[in-house]
Amino acid sequence: MSKRNKQSRAAIDAAINLIASDKASGAAEILRRAGGVFTRLSVWSTEQRVANLELAREAVIETCIALARAQPDMSPLLRVASAALTAARTANGAQEVFKSAQEAARNFIEKAERAACEVALHGATLIRDGAIILTHSRSSSVLAALIEAREAGRNFSVVTTESRPMLEGRALAQELVGQHIPVTLIADAAASLAMDQVNVVLMGADKITPVNLVNKIGTRMIALGARERGLPVYSLCDSSKFISEDYPGSAIRGLQSASELWREAPQGVDVVNRYFEPTPLACFTGIVTEDGVLAIQEAVSRAEEASIDRGLVNALGVLSNGVK
Repeated sequence: MSKRNKQSRAAIDAAINLIASDKASGAAEILRRAGGVFTRLSVWSTEQRVANLELAREAVIETCIALARAQPDMSPLLRVASAALTAARTANGAQEVFKSAQEAARNFIEKAERAACEVALHGATLIRDGAIILTHSRSSSVLAALIEAREAGRNFSVVTTESRPMLEGRALAQELVGQHIPVTLIADAAASLAMDQVNVVLMGADKITPVNLVNKIGTRMIALGARERGLPVYSLCDSSKFISEDYPGSAIRGLQSASELWREAPQGVDVVNRYFEPTPLACFTGIVTEDGVLAIQEAVSRAEEASIDRGLVNALGVLSNGVK
């Protein structure tokens, strides 16, 4: 392999590592970067002049596995990897393998982006004039819905949590101010108290299975608190977030750096830092998708239909724990 080709392959690995280390971007942003990985892979295959069909398929599946493991709680990554691998498997030539994978990934991402625009339109209809909306973390779908409602002439305000430990809520607050939307930033633990003045809770999602919605840690606490008060709770997400099983998440979901919560914690203190958690779908009033607001049973059915390429599941080495 030439020096240039080694550099090209290194660029692919670096792009995947960048996705894995990204602790602030949402699933939509991450998905776009995944598309760039398949583009780089196609360019690398041309430079390398890969001609062996099996080697080509092996390169694609290795890339798909790495993407799926990069952000295991973001189902769009697993879904786009599945689409790419399925397309690559039906290709007859080595170069066609890479081109088919790239095209399938691009089509999946473009469909998800179009769907995200529709989600914003449907989500905006939930925002009434004079309403106070509570949100958690930074969902691009929720942000787009808020902006859509503001551009439609509705006056409302937003209460957003800090969303520790990465403080995505601060970034969201800055974006809302830029759109002339009144916003109040609160501590995560103050969400329950804030609900005394809130009309509706809107949150995003990184994954929806037939049982749970996986989102930023703190989502369950907020959803349960809202349900206790009889407040409507909606998750805004397009269909790329739906998946039939919690394939890699339940098996490899792990802890993040303890120093993000307490730098130089005293010896004997066990610091547990997680970014994501599952919340039962039953805690939500509905799931807002490109097809409108889905009742929970409709969301369950949608998730059950979102299967993953079995070869990818097997390659990931996911075992038991309720995962087939």
